[in-house]
Amino acid sequence: MKPRERVLAALRGEPVDRPAFSLWRHFHEHDATPEGLVEATLTFVRTWEPDFVKHTPTGLYAVEDWGLAIRRFDDPHRPPERLRPLFDTPDGWHELEELDVEAGALGRELHGLRLLRAKVPDEVPILMTVFSPLTLAYKLVGERVVRDLREAPEALHAGLCTIAATVARYVEAVHRAGADGLFFATQLATADRLTREEYARFGEPYDQLVLGAWPGEAPLILHLHGSNTFFDLANVYPVHGVSWHDRETSPSLAEALGRTARGLVAGLDRRVFLQGRDAVRRQALDALRATGGRRHVLAPSCVLPTQAPDEALAAVVEVIRGESP
Repeated sequence: MKPRERVLAALRGEPVDRPAFSLWRHFHEHDATPEGLVEATLTFVRTWEPDFVKHTPTGLYAVEDWGLAIRRFDDPHRPPERLRPLFDTPDGWHELEELDVEAGALGRELHGLRLLRAKVPDEVPILMTVFSPLTLAYKLVGERVVRDLREAPEALHAGLCTIAATVARYVEAVHRAGADGLFFATQLATADRLTREEYARFGEPYDQLVLGAWPGEAPLILHLHGSNTFFDLANVYPVHGVSWHDRETSPSLAEALGRTARGLVAGLDRRVFLQGRDAVRRQALDALRATGGRRHVLAPSCVLPTQAPDEALAAVVEVIRGESP
């Protein structure tokens, strides 16, 4: 099977010739330019040959164009950081304007996506990382987003409308640039931050608007970041797979098979990649046993640590190919 066929079959629960898998990480020392990020991504992809490529720009790319002050570091293991909140009062949500998705940082990453698509074989799907509107609101102002959600809800709704409209248009541009699907990440769909009712009001409507703007077909993968996540969103949203921290929070892989009909994109604790080749190998084998290879794409729970050694990543490929240690 070709990678695209394998991924789609795995997400649908259809027979595959071998387990589908993917790996991804950030490249902080290269992602300031689209050319640098693409070359680093291509080297990674050619080395490990994942069944789908998750295009992973800096985590702040989607909020730069609103004027957020960002600091980059020379340390390859340290991601860019927000220097300060974009604004200090709820009035700031009303002042946000929709962005030109072909310009600025958004346009920069579209350019990179086009470059990547031109160099990755057509048989390998590329998924663009896109963040939920509420996640982007958090990236803009930090913890005050939760305070505004409870104390200035009308202002936050105004801001979320602007953010969601921008991201929806960006999703359309991402499709035109050659992406085969989305890796849609939400970082606030967790009881550690919000109640389920709060996420239903401030998360779901805007997530649905963005996901509904995708003009293509599969694959759309929902990433639920963190612990105590609202896993039921996997059944609510029009997605084909769900990614979550299955080794850090419930449900387990085996439990998830009974809680959703979506494909499971999980199985490898991001931290295990720092524990050595044998630990990675054991966990990969355990994950495949838990699902029986059914509705499963073996993948890390989140981005791999930048310090992960090659031998740890090689262990995943060995398991996928059925190679002996």
